[in-house]
Amino acid sequence: MNIKKILTAILLTFAIGSIVYMIARENANKPTDPGAGDNPPAPVVQTEDPSPSAVQIAGPARQLIVYYFHGNMRCQTCHKLESYAKEAIETCFAEDLASEQIQWRTVNVDIPENEHFVTDYQLVTKSVVLSQIADGKEIKWKNLDRIWNLVSDKSKYIEYICDSVQTSLEEDHS
Repeated sequence: MNIKKILTAILLTFAIGSIVYMIARENANKPTDPGAGDNPPAPVVQTEDPSPSAVQIAGPARQLIVYYFHGNMRCQTCHKLESYAKEAIETCFAEDLASEQIQWRTVNVDIPENEHFVTDYQLVTKSVVLSQIADGKEIKWKNLDRIWNLVSDKSKYIEYICDSVQTSLEEDHS
């Protein structure tokens, strides 16, 4: 076989592989059940101002929403990020969850109706975001940006989540 035939075969293989990859990725981005596995989103009334502070959320007068944002493609580490955060909230704040002062929400930002969260919270990857709500309106939010650095140490990760939520609750009451 000469060099021209070898290069042609390599390029053809690359082109076919790229097409197969694009088709597989496109199909992965079209979930059969868009809400499967996700908590239902909070009732939201969007005002003319698209900023996060303009979003109206129904619920108790003061509450903290702890979001875990992910996409359709999720690796083992992404699942750990979610499960550790959820465990932290359920362990450290069981009473607040029961009273709905704290809400846990898992949100797939690849679903069209959730895409606004990427802009609202300036998301660049899987994230845990704390959203403080007062009288049905978001007043403050924080992206817990250390989760990726701590995911390899479960106890430090859970401590970080619990401390961050506690700080947010204390800020909310001051």
